[in-house]
Amino acid sequence: MTKEVIVITGSTRGIGHGLALEFLKKGHQVVLNGRNKQTVEQCIEELLDLGYSVLGVPGDVTKESTFHSIVDGAMDRYGKIDIWINNAGIPQSHKLFYELESKEIERLISVNVSSLMVGTQVAIRFFKHQGHGLVLNMEGFGSNGRIMKKLSLYGTSKRAVQYFSKSVSKELSEENIRVGIISPGMVKTDFLKESMSNGDTAEQKRTRKVLDILAEDLDVVTGFIVRKILLSKKQYDRIEYLTFFRLFPKLIRLMFVR
Repeated sequence: MTKEVIVITGSTRGIGHGLALEFLKKGHQVVLNGRNKQTVEQCIEELLDLGYSVLGVPGDVTKESTFHSIVDGAMDRYGKIDIWINNAGIPQSHKLFYELESKEIERLISVNVSSLMVGTQVAIRFFKHQGHGLVLNMEGFGSNGRIMKKLSLYGTSKRAVQYFSKSVSKELSEENIRVGIISPGMVKTDFLKESMSNGDTAEQKRTRKVLDILAEDLDVVTGFIVRKILLSKKQYDRIEYLTFFRLFPKLIRLMFVR
């Protein structure tokens, strides 16, 4: 087996961390990233205790210098990068759009859209020099056009990710560089709990019931996604966990939630 080197932004917790662990379990090498230096170091120590050696590069993804630090660190340690996953993202406050402050709009678009684009650009430029590579961008609610109250901002940011990834993939059709999407569906993480924790008591109770039905355990989703990533050969690939066949029985159960 050839050891792949995988960069994952926003990988000190949640889906990003779950993906990192699954790649490590399969014998590959991972470059972690998180905004907080202390959190990154703590994550490295926890993985060392499990027998895994990883490189951690702290830095805010809204700063282009963070991506260059990731590239430099990966090259110094491993001499290459095979897969680059733009996973870092933030939720919106559980509010109607007109209730949001402008600074939250700017921050979310900066993290979920602008930084993902810059990360993709830095990765592609590196891969053109290297001669090959795969960029994967993380989808989320709204990518397929679904609409839900109090998720207008977040959903818009993720809808943009799908168009952007498809478009850039087409631009690279003559290159040995692939761009695709990871679509994990609803996963039981702190990110999901935080994004759905507001609202009145009745709303929170119903939300918990919905999440119990629709959301999947982290290790189940990340294990599936990593297997698919390692097998993927398509120029543009959408690696989707929550397919119609998985979703349909969940929707049937959801019909009885009040």
